[in-house]
Amino acid sequence: MSEFIKQKQIQNLTTDLAAKALDSQVVKKANNLSDVNAASARTNLDVYSKTEVQNMISGADNGFNVATIAERDALTGLKVSDRIFVSNDGDGKWGMYIVTAVTNGNGSTSTFEKVADEDAFSNALTKEAIKSSYESNANTNAFTDAEKTKVGHITVTQAVNLDTIESNLASTTTTANNALSTANSASTAATNAQNTANSASTAAANAQTTADAAQADADAAQTTANSALSTANSKEDLFTETREDFTNIIGEAGVPVNITLANEVAAGFEPLVYFNGLLVKTVTYSPGSPEISYTVPYITETSDTISVAYAYR
Repeated sequence: MSEFIKQKQIQNLTTDLAAKALDSQVVKKANNLSDVNAASARTNLDVYSKTEVQNMISGADNGFNVATIAERDALTGLKVSDRIFVSNDGDGKWGMYIVTAVTNGNGSTSTFEKVADEDAFSNALTKEAIKSSYESNANTNAFTDAEKTKVGHITVTQAVNLDTIESNLASTTTTANNALSTANSASTAATNAQNTANSASTAAANAQTTADAAQADADAAQTTANSALSTANSKEDLFTETREDFTNIIGEAGVPVNITLANEVAAGFEPLVYFNGLLVKTVTYSPGSPEISYTVPYITETSDTISVAYAYR
C-alpha cells in the first residue's frame, strides 16, 4: 500500500512540474538559446557582443609598418581606419598615418591623414610643456625645491595630524603668552616692591640719622645740664641753721612785735617763729637782715618764750 502511495505522489509531482514548465519561464535545450534576449543577457553577464568586440579591435590587425612614404603608397588591401607607421616620412623622422578613404584598396589611390609626427610629439613633450600642461589642471601646483627642503626637515615615525598639532601649538602658545604676561606682572610687582623697600630703607636710614643727631643733641644737652648742675652745686653758698629763744618781750595783741636776731636771715630760707611752742602764722622779715617781726592776736608778756628758727651764712 505504501509503495502505491509513493508512486502516486511522484506522478502528481511530475504533473505539477510539467504544468509549471511554461515556455515563458524556461530555456529549452532544443531552441539552442534562441529564446534568450541576447542584449539583456550580455548586460546581465557584463560581456560585449561580437560587433562590439570587432569595433574595439578594428584596426588592430590592420596596422602597417613601412620604412618610407613610397612603401606606404605600395600597400594593397587597405581599408578605412587602417594605420600606417612610416619610419622616415621624408624628414628622417617617423610619422603616423590613418586611411580616411579608399578607392580600390591600394595605397597609391587611398587618402591618408597624418595623425602623429616625431617633431610634433617631441616638441609637445618638452619638460616645460609637460610642467605647464600638468599645472594647468585644477588643484595641481608646482612642488618647488624650497618646499621640498622644508618638507625634508620634517621627520615623523607615525601618523601625524598637522591640524591637531597646529591647534595644540596655538593653545600652548596662548598658555605660554599668559604665563609670560603673569611673569611680567610679577616681575613688575617685585620691582615696585623692591623700589618701595628701597624707599623705606632710605627713609629708615634718614630717620636713623635724624635719631642719631637728636640723640647727639640730647647727649650734648645732658652734658650741658650736668655741667650747669655741677657749676651750680659748686657755687651754692654754705649756710647754718640755728634757733634763738627770746623772753622779757612785751607786745600788744594784733600789733607787730620786733625782734633782732644774732645773725642775718639767709636768702632762700624762711624763718619760723614759735610763741610758747605754737607756730606763728604772720612773720615779716627781709633776707640779709637780722630784723624780723611777728603778729599774734594776744599780748606778749615777759614770761612768754619766743623762739626763732632760721638759717644764716
